[in-house]
Parts: sequence; structure tokens; C-alpha cells
Amino acid sequence: MVAPVTIGARLTNGGKLLSAGAFDETTQNTHSITKTNIFADEFDEVTLGEHAQSGGSLALVGTGQVNVAGSSDFQFGTNDFTVEGWFYLTSNSFTRLWSFPDGDNLEVSGTTVYYWNGGSPVSSGSGVFNLNQWNHVALVKRSGVVNVYINGTSVITDNSPLNSTTSRPVTIGGIVTGATGNPATDGLLNGYIGNFRIVKGTAVYTANFSPAYIPLTVVTNTKLLLLVKNQTTLLADESGTSKSVTSVGSVVYSALTPLSTSYNGTMKQLKNGTLQVYDEFDEVTTIV
Repeated sequence: MVAPVTIGARLTNGGKLLSAGAFDETTQNTHSITKTNIFADEFDEVTLGEHAQSGGSLALVGTGQVNVAGSSDFQFGTNDFTVEGWFYLTSNSFTRLWSFPDGDNLEVSGTTVYYWNGGSPVSSGSGVFNLNQWNHVALVKRSGVVNVYINGTSVITDNSPLNSTTSRPVTIGGIVTGATGNPATDGLLNGYIGNFRIVKGTAVYTANFSPAYIPLTVVTNTKLLLLVKNQTTLLADESGTSKSVTSVGSVVYSALTPLSTSYNGTMKQLKNGTLQVYDEFDEVTTIV
């Protein structure tokens, strides 16, 4: 038996030979005398799991919001953290995607995103948030620096973020009690909210990325996870921390989702977000 050998080429249906860095799938084969390996970090897709439940979304019509009770899990201090979710806005009016009483908030006006660090709002500039379609939004603090990612691209960097010091609640799609403004009218969301997750202690994203069109999962340090699987579990926290989640006003279940709804084990997602089905794969395995 000889030592493992790494496959260094892939032949497409068009006859083009690609190097390892250009591969777009993970394959491992065993030969009678040689074990061949391709390393996963050389590839640009995730394979969609079979029969995964994609869920739906929270539908809000500008009269409701989702409130999560105060918790020390939302006292981030100087820790790394991640707040993320999928948002579909049907109005270009001022909208609060989520809010804490003192900062770490994200707001949208038109196509511009604003990060509020407890002082002055930091603007992304216009043209970064798309109306009437799904946008993946992530606020990430890493080593004392905040980045706001829209659809995987950093649009805001702030070197003076808030270091929250108290237990606090969070409101999704509106203004939290204790913040400046009128909770009944100020910035209520018109549209839909998909998977929503808060992670304290981990910067889930450290550079530009391609959002995966699969349900979010419980990763290390997850403190809140709303998957909105169905009407019955509309406000269920699936993080394992048993957060109290309630709604005010009109918040109902919608089947609308940005996530892939059909998983059959023969789909893959490229880094650019493209979903491919089995008959669109163009590679064959080269055995060394």
C-alpha cells in the first residue's frame, strides 16, 4: 500500500482539465493500492442534506413585532458575537430589523442599512439592501470590530462598537421597550423574517461569505434560534436555552422562505449562491 495521493485534476464534460483549486465537489475514493483524497476546503459548495425541513417565515404587516425576554445571554460585553437572519421587506420606509435597548441594532431606510452602536448610526450607503426579495443580514463583532454583512458582503465596518454591560431584551421587526422611540409605531417591519439566530462568544463569519440556503443550526454558543418551521412552532426558540419569545400585533406564519425546500441529496450550492441539481454537475472523478 502506497501513501495517500491527492487528486490534482478534474475533467469536465467539456473536456477541460481543472486544477484542485477549481474543483467544486468533495469526493473520496478508495483504490486497491491507492487512497485518493480531495480536501473539503478546496471546494465551493455545500451538499444539501436529505429531507431537511426548511420551514417558513414570520409575516409582519407593519403592526406587529417579536419580543424576546431580557437575558444575560444578550449582554455581549467585549465578547465576539453574531446576530443574523433573513429579511424580506416590502416597504422602503424606515424599518428596524432588530433592536436592543442600548445598541447593536440594525435598521434599513430605502436601500441603506444603518448600524447603531449606541452613539451615532453608521451608514452603509445606498444600494446595499434589496426590496421585495430575501436578504441575508449578519451583524458580527470580532476582536472589538463590527462588520455588517448583507448577502455575505461586508457593507459596514465599525471600530467603536457598543460593549453592552447589562442583561437586556431584543425585539425583532420593531423597537424594543426601553429604546428611544414609540414601540407602537416606530420602524415596524413590513415583510417577512426567516431563520434568525444569536450567537454569543463566536464570530460565525470572519470575512465575506456566501449565505447557505439551508436552515440555520445550533452552533457553539447559540443563544437564540428561530427556525419558524410551521404555525405551531412559530415562535419556538430551538437554541436549547429556552428563551421566552412572544409577539405583539399581527405576526403570523408564512410558507415564504429563502431556503431550499427540496432536499434530495443530489443538489449542491456554489459559492456564488447558485443551486445546481444532479444533471447540471459536469465533473468526473480522476483516479490516480
